[in-house]
Amino acid sequence: MSLEKKLKQVQKQWKQGKYKTAVRTTGFCVATACVVLLGVYFFRGRQAESDLDALRQAKQNAIESGEKGEPLQITNKEVMSQYRDLFLQNPDMIGWLTIEGTNVDSVVMWVPEQNDFYLNRGFDKQESQNGLFFLDEASNINEDGGNLIVYGHNMKNGSMFADLLKYEKESFWKEHSTILFDTLYESRVYEIGAVAKSTDLSLFPYDFTSASEETARAAISRMQEASLYDTGVDMRYGDEFLTLSTCDYSEPDGRFVVMARRIQ
Repeated sequence: MSLEKKLKQVQKQWKQGKYKTAVRTTGFCVATACVVLLGVYFFRGRQAESDLDALRQAKQNAIESGEKGEPLQITNKEVMSQYRDLFLQNPDMIGWLTIEGTNVDSVVMWVPEQNDFYLNRGFDKQESQNGLFFLDEASNINEDGGNLIVYGHNMKNGSMFADLLKYEKESFWKEHSTILFDTLYESRVYEIGAVAKSTDLSLFPYDFTSASEETARAAISRMQEASLYDTGVDMRYGDEFLTLSTCDYSEPDGRFVVMARRIQ
């Protein structure tokens, strides 16, 4: 039978309804699989958030108890009491990031020998689709004039850095212009100086971590020019910086970046 005749036969059988049951069955199976996968995604997301809530509660309990316990020092610096037990559970912890009024409130990890170790792992080092915030391998919390770059997922369930994209609106920035970042040893406050989104990664200050004047000035200039709006914040070489980076799904391989300078 020729191909043309075969196609005509299939068309005739289709009109007679021969394939309707098979199509309905296939469609039902596909729909069911999608629902199951979506359910698994949100279940895992809720589990990851539950695990993170436990860390938040442990931190809050330590603050409220007021008990410092046995002092813990690392390279002659004392770990703050609210992070002592968490650090002893997992010494990859480097700090805690908070943006008040948002869902950004989480531990920050650092594994310089494997930068993205916590991209898809939880605090227990087991697989987690949410992952955790993690500090760039080249960033140094003890260096003056450098840039701390923190990466995290933009989760569709609204967790992790999902709220970071709200800074696309200038009105949101005006009401949430500061970022709190605790290292293990001290609390810091940063004010947001530039907000940018692009598929051109060269616009972002990923190359600026150490206090190199040429690199710093170039990175600051690029971010100021790329910023979605003028914050009026005077970012300059010599300041200490914090940069938050996540994915922007409005464009393929897009990135959304917020750059801030330390004010205390």
